[in-house]
Amino acid sequence: MNSGINMERVKKENRSLILKYINDKGPVSRVDIAEATGLTAASVTQITTALIKEKLLLEVGVSPENTGTAGRKKILLDFNPDAAWIISVNIESETTTVAICNSKGDLVGGRIRQIPTDKKAGSQKFLFLVADICINLATDLKPRQRKHLTCISVGIPGIVDKENGISVHAYGIWKEPVEVAKIITERTSLPVILDNNVNAFSTAEILFGTGRNFDSLLVIKWGPGVGSTIVVNKKVYEGRHGKTAELGHFIVEKGGKKCSCGRRGCLETLLSYKELQKTARFLPENFGKVYEESKGAVRKSFDNAIDLFARSIVNTGTIIAPNRIVLSGSLFGSAVVRDKLIECCKEYDPAYNENRICYTALSDKESYIGPVAVYLERYLYT
Repeated sequence: MNSGINMERVKKENRSLILKYINDKGPVSRVDIAEATGLTAASVTQITTALIKEKLLLEVGVSPENTGTAGRKKILLDFNPDAAWIISVNIESETTTVAICNSKGDLVGGRIRQIPTDKKAGSQKFLFLVADICINLATDLKPRQRKHLTCISVGIPGIVDKENGISVHAYGIWKEPVEVAKIITERTSLPVILDNNVNAFSTAEILFGTGRNFDSLLVIKWGPGVGSTIVVNKKVYEGRHGKTAELGHFIVEKGGKKCSCGRRGCLETLLSYKELQKTARFLPENFGKVYEESKGAVRKSFDNAIDLFARSIVNTGTIIAPNRIVLSGSLFGSAVVRDKLIECCKEYDPAYNENRICYTALSDKESYIGPVAVYLERYLYT
């Protein structure tokens, strides 16, 4: 019995190994997979044949290279973008995005909606609105397209009970526990999964971004608050009670302002978009221009904020030593701001340079890619 259980676990691990290799390197041939993973040619053929039958993989053509066996061409395998379509719901403190995406993380036919996150409406009323948007986007699909819809995947700030689909404390949105999955499922009749929004985006970095090439990351999001996640061995690290690594909730000021998390003096109380607005009025996407044109006391205030951020990043990196630090979020959208941050980091430690600190390659998908990646990681890649 134990032998049977072990064999099933090995098969599952080999399946995941192949899927992740194809995700990182595809399109690739069976020969390439066997060489890279160390699996036998027979095992690779058996597993990939099953994945093709499941419609997770497709044969997408041939390689110009020969296999060396009778001059036969290598048949290339890649993910089937229609293996699953996911309705992505990304709830931020200011804006909520709803989009339909395929299993490669691409938008389906430009189906995306953004609305202000109405924190005064109450959690149930707002989630009903979100659910209705999901229904409307799904209704716009042709009947043959709707069969690809698999689930609704939701990302939300703060502490999340993933197993039960509950937002325990959505910082800056709701203080009370909210049964997000139950509310949306009852309205849409679709299964719903839930995760912390920064963890979700970090999962996207693992599957589609910097994590393809590096196994340990510190992913930092700036705007509207400050969020972060640690990636170790290509897995999002979660601590006690499912809490993520919250750089924004490092206490940096004794007796400081009360934070949305309930404590005082957190880094986010000094670096949030709302707090920076007290120095100068700007839209998040225009921060770089405002910063570049600022002078005198305004420039000094912004520089102090960026320097505090840099110091916190270097201190964090000293403990966890990530291969790369990935910057994301609307306030990091400007190269001018990113360059200033890196300059400040290098003043504390020259190792924190342009090679160590990089900007996300997923910036154009940042508003919706995280929840998609969570579904893929939980149900397709494992």
